Amino acid sequence: MAKPKQPANPFYAVLLVAGVVFAITACAYCVMAFRAVMPSPVEQTSALGAGLMRFLDEYGLWVMLAEIVVLAIATMGAIGTDDYWIKRGRRDIQERQAPIPESQS
Repeated sequence: MAKPKQPANPFYAVLLVAGVVFAITACAYCVMAFRAVMPSPVEQTSALGAGLMRFLDEYGLWVMLAEIVVLAIATMGAIGTDDYWIKRGRRDIQERQAPIPESQS
């Protein structure tokens, strides 16, 4: 018999998405800072890349702080509700494995 799946904690999905977005933002912010310190003689930045660098220069710190707040809230939510999701999964498994009472005819 296949092992029944336990319900997933929805905060894990939020953590995954927020973590990936934060990693991309942090890498782009580092590239922007590196380019500011060591500008190349020939800029080979596309219009989209230049727009991203301009956006990060103006709002990058606030964007990263907001992402950290989202990560912190999602982390607390995942930790705080993990016990609930584990108990719910166990309860669902027990309900599936419980014998079905026969109806009296």
